[in-house]
Amino acid sequence: MKYLKFIFLVIVLFPFKVFAYTKAVIDVTSMSLTEIKEALDKGFTTSETLVQLYLDRIEEYNDDFNAINQLNENALEDAKVLDQERLEGNIRGPLHGIPILVKTNIDVEGLATTAGSKALSYNYPKDDAYIIEKLKDSGAIILGSTNMSEFAFSAQNSYSSYGNVRNAFNTEYTPYGSSGGSAASIALSFASAALGTDTNSSVRLPASAAGLVGIRPSLGLVSRTGIIPYDINRDTAGVLTKTVEDNALILSIIAGTDENDDKTKDAIVKDYTDLDYDISDIKIGVIESYVEGSSSGTGANSLTNSDIKDLTNEKIELMKENGANIVYIDQLLSSYYLNIAGSTVSGITFCDGFNDYIKGTTGTIRSFEDLAKSSGKVYSLSGYLTGCGGTWISGMTTKNEKKASFEEHVLSVMEEYDIDVLLYPSAKEKISKISNIISPNSPGNSLGSVIGYPSITVPMGYIEGFPYGIEFFSTKYNEDVLYAVAEFFESINKLDITNSPLAPNLYTIPDCVNELKEVYLNNYDDENYSEMTSKTKEYFKSYSDKEDEEALEEAQNLIRDYENREIEIERVALLNKIKKFVLYVIYVVLGFILIFIIIKKVFRNRNKKKKYTGRKKYSAFDKCKKI
Repeated sequence: MKYLKFIFLVIVLFPFKVFAYTKAVIDVTSMSLTEIKEALDKGFTTSETLVQLYLDRIEEYNDDFNAINQLNENALEDAKVLDQERLEGNIRGPLHGIPILVKTNIDVEGLATTAGSKALSYNYPKDDAYIIEKLKDSGAIILGSTNMSEFAFSAQNSYSSYGNVRNAFNTEYTPYGSSGGSAASIALSFASAALGTDTNSSVRLPASAAGLVGIRPSLGLVSRTGIIPYDINRDTAGVLTKTVEDNALILSIIAGTDENDDKTKDAIVKDYTDLDYDISDIKIGVIESYVEGSSSGTGANSLTNSDIKDLTNEKIELMKENGANIVYIDQLLSSYYLNIAGSTVSGITFCDGFNDYIKGTTGTIRSFEDLAKSSGKVYSLSGYLTGCGGTWISGMTTKNEKKASFEEHVLSVMEEYDIDVLLYPSAKEKISKISNIISPNSPGNSLGSVIGYPSITVPMGYIEGFPYGIEFFSTKYNEDVLYAVAEFFESINKLDITNSPLAPNLYTIPDCVNELKEVYLNNYDDENYSEMTSKTKEYFKSYSDKEDEEALEEAQNLIRDYENREIEIERVALLNKIKKFVLYVIYVVLGFILIFIIIKKVFRNRNKKKKYTGRKKYSAFDKCKKI
């Protein structure tokens, strides 16, 4: 018994997980990208600290979710460079020093572009993808790449050669795909924004299941140069963030004409951060067959789960109560048009699209034929070989005619009802377990994806602990209208910023830090923010306005408290390292003690059996007492 007491005391006094401490003064789990940007601008933290915070979270939590594919080994050095530029007054753009994650089918120099396949683990790009160039030009730090459904094949799951991505709210459930790693990463606060790609619903479904804002922009608004293709007539990059404002900021940066991508030549780019709209001037159409559905319907018109239907109707009523102009449409797409939607997918273009892409990389795989023959894949590609060499081109005439008919029908219905935006749930079925995948029946899969129109999902609420999204759709290049409606809905819905309950904040923020920030914000106007250095205390030391002596004295006292706190943090951090080392030593010693006890017990029992056969047996309790 004395050994058991000793083991119990060791476990209580030296827990397995030693909590860390940090000098950071922000909580990334409760902040939007815009709020983090403001914290950097005001000197409350540095990019180096911010990167380290995210790396700490990835190290602590990623093993449970498998959301990250690779990390940028130079991220901390990149952050130091950007911090120095900030000190010198050189701000590259609105994302200066902010870490971003990127789906692993998008080229980032220094990272293998794997598309979730180990067959491409040596596929290194010669240059950044065009949209990555634009992010870096704006000052963003590419923190790493995210896991995905291999080759972006599946919307129901994100399963790849690197294993399953797990849902950020329950690891037994699907995050959807193919951008599941990007979605889970943002819900876990591994970064404040991520890029994904969307062929059918690959940004919006994962975003919905992670409680995020996810946009599929108009086809041709965003460059596809440097992105591994699947369907060259549908693929587009998209953005996943915690808020609408963040999403609009990122899209404003990556949108625009790319001379290497003909699809973008007619792009109409707007400032998506300027959302000065009167919501009553925007007419929103609710597709009843998408919201309600029926047992006889299929796809988007199938019966909607009753809880999702009730939640969607509740949010529609909320919008009406707050001035939204809502009109109801019985049905948008008949079975005829749903069949057209399904028949216009062009995965047969994969081979030629990949062969064009691979020219911009180095590695062992130099053609689609090489990829199809290689090992390290979870999906066979042999069926796509028939599309090599342009054999699919002749069939595109029919597909394009069907798309034109589909587009004409959608526009005619919207014109008939004078509608600017359509509304429907992002998924009609509840999130399913990875072990028993059920199709989510995403209405957006058979709408904007078919004709290249934009749509955006926004968190609408929770059912049984899982988030679900509401989706808005509009006509081509009307992302600004979508963002206006999405921001309106977000503002009245009043959900907290998403962070998975399975990945809480690792650190506490000292009260004196919050007090110091409050004093600073209450006493200095916007013009003074540019004078801030990376440390708030240095600003106060250079402050020369003596009109408010009391506030200045209070601030200086708080600075001393904070400096003392820094010393205390360093001391506690050192003690934690010592404690952790002692913990490992004790457990090793305990292991040997337990092994010794077990061996001794085994030999004692054997000796007892030989020497005392027939004597009274002891109870288990009596045996423990004897030990």
